[in-house]
Formats: sequence, C-alpha cells, structure tokens
Amino acid sequence: MRLRISLSLVLSITLTSCAPQRHVVSVLYAGSLITPIEGPIASALAHRGITVQGEARGSNEIARLVVAGLRKPDVIVLVNPSVEANLENRNLIAESWTLGTTELGITWSGKSRFERLPVLSSRVCRNALASGIAASCFVRLLATPGLRIARTDPRLDPKGEYTVESVRMLLGETAERRVLGSDENPQQTYPEEDLLVRLQTGEADVGFVYKTEALARHLDFLPLPGRASLSGSILYTIAIMRGAAHPAAAKAFVDFLLHGAGKTILERAGLSSPSGAV
Repeated sequence: MRLRISLSLVLSITLTSCAPQRHVVSVLYAGSLITPIEGPIASALAHRGITVQGEARGSNEIARLVVAGLRKPDVIVLVNPSVEANLENRNLIAESWTLGTTELGITWSGKSRFERLPVLSSRVCRNALASGIAASCFVRLLATPGLRIARTDPRLDPKGEYTVESVRMLLGETAERRVLGSDENPQQTYPEEDLLVRLQTGEADVGFVYKTEALARHLDFLPLPGRASLSGSILYTIAIMRGAAHPAAAKAFVDFLLHGAGKTILERAGLSSPSGAV
C-alpha cells in the first residue's frame, strides 16, 4: 500500500510539472472592444498559455473604478487620451501606448419597425454621406417621429460625449436637443457593453457606435458625414498599471495587440494602426 501511494504521488508530481504553465492577465477595457477581446484575442492568447480575465466598461467609468480602488487591473484599454492622461497624472500607470483610431457612425437594427432603415445602406446614400456635402439621408433619419435611438451616457463613456458633439456639429444645438434630449436622456442611454444588444434585439432602431463595434459584429455601418465622424480624433490607448499583479502577462498582452496577431484582429474590427506612443 505504501508503494502504491508513493508511486501515485510521484506520478501526480510528474504530470503537474509537465503541464504547460498558465498565466492570468486582468484587463479592464472599453466596451466597444468586447467582441474582439472576449473572442479571437482571448482565444489566441489562451493557446499561448495566457488567460484573459476581461471586464468591459465605459472608459470614464473605468477611470473612476480604478481611482476609487474598486478595480485593480493589470491592463486598461481606454478611448480618449485625456482619460488615460488623468490616470497617469495620478501616478497609476506604469507605461502606455496609442493602440489605434476609429470613427463614429450609426448602425441600425434588422428588427426595427421602420422599413426605411435599410435604405441607408444604398450606394446613393452612402456616396452622399461619404462626400461630406450631403447629409440629408442622415438628417432625415434622425428626424423620423418615434425613432428609438441608442447611445451611451456621456458621463460614463467618451462615445456618449462624441455623439452629442457630432450631432450638434451636424444639426446645431437647438436641433440636437430636439433629437437627443438631455445629454443623459435615460430613454436613449445604455451601458456601452449593452448598446449593441439593444439594437440586435430590436429594442432600439438606430445606435451611435464606433466602426470597431459594427465591423466586429458584422453589422452595417455608416460613418457620420464629414467632420462629424471625428475620423482620426477618436483614439484608443492601452496601458500597464503601476503595481500590476501580473506584469509579465500584462506585457505579453500589450505586445500581442501592438505587434502580434492581435494587431491584425483589431484592424479587421475597424481599428487603424497605432500612430505612436501616448
């Protein structure tokens, strides 16, 4: 009996030592990247021995959670460099980079009660909007009586701020208020991680989204016309937190997105190549 126990113990130790070592990286990231990060990025890193423990939130909310000490991630991915800069000024970030850029536009629900929404995908309308000189398709859409609009709360998410800014740029302040109501209009604002779900289930007709979100979920996407798309102004940043519990895995995660296969995954999801360090 003693011999059997001894052999079993040796076998257990041998198998444990031969098993591939796994590492964990905790990532708090902008909800607009939920599909690529929780899907192909997490899957690819799992094959490399790294488990991604991700949580999607609005970027402003991420900053508040970190400052309050309610979250202690290894890595954060944010939209809007000013949010990252605020954390850096508080000495909470060890190192940061620009991950890439995207643009703001709209997508629409296939379950909407408005049959005219698919006309937005027509070549004529797309060409008119892309030209930046004829935004009538978009303006008429927003003025549709009873249209259910989905957007994020500007208090929690930079995309919510960008939405208000862009619609005001297109329509003027008075018309923007008629379309969106108050900045935090509870009938239109949803958590970033829930916004696309509301569209896909038909609870909303049209949503203001980043190109990254629409492409990642294979949805129709129409950029806002002209300067209102904020093309080149919407930047994603990625940072390793000071005192990260898993610094090696954090560095591997960042390298994978900046220089490895993760970069291609993000580009396919609508994120441009990084333009340099933050």
